[in-house]
Amino acid sequence: MKKIPIVIFAYNRPSHFKRVMIALQNNEIKNKIFLFLDGPKNNNDKILQKDILGSITKIGKFNKFGNRQIKVFRNIKNLGLAKSVLKGLDKVSKIHKSFIVLEDDVIPYSNMVPFFSKCIKTYEKEKKVAALCGYQFLNFEKKSKVLQTKILKHFIPWGWATWSKNWKDFRKNSPQTLNKKNYNKIPKFIQSLKKNLIKKGNSKNYWSLGFMTYNYIVNKYYIFPNN
Repeated sequence: MKKIPIVIFAYNRPSHFKRVMIALQNNEIKNKIFLFLDGPKNNNDKILQKDILGSITKIGKFNKFGNRQIKVFRNIKNLGLAKSVLKGLDKVSKIHKSFIVLEDDVIPYSNMVPFFSKCIKTYEKEKKVAALCGYQFLNFEKKSKVLQTKILKHFIPWGWATWSKNWKDFRKNSPQTLNKKNYNKIPKFIQSLKKNLIKKGNSKNYWSLGFMTYNYIVNKYYIFPNN
């Protein structure tokens, strides 16, 4: 099976980014890696980003990944996390059928990429599955020795994966579905969260809220690991 690309979003936290890359390196990940680096706001950001980029050059810390395994995209201006994620995944969804998404503070366990890879294949034709989530906040089965799947209605963007067709559907149709007619389909806690974020002026920073809301309206679910 063709390896699913891993998309990493970073900005100005080289120590966080390096921990993510060390985990992927230790897990002997051979997947293509797309690094999206948001534009710097100031000179300090430029210095920190130079550290990030320096760690993946030929003489850098992660040169073992190979010259062609990591592809870097840099925003000239600072878009903020939400716009950076939307723009980056729009780009990846045009050239790959599926993708895995990590932010620079999401350190994957060794079983994360294999779990996502298997589920991407298994649930490819399941129209009710929106995405796969790697973080299990409930920890259903603490003593389980077998990694299995659970289905939940809630989305957690701390390590996730989906198919490009689902992402494109969300980007194309969400503006039309997020209207007064469908408002009652959105859970109260999502409505409350959205109101609080708008009140604080932070709503534009949370791209995942739109993804979650859209999939509630179209009645889709998420696959989680049991532990």
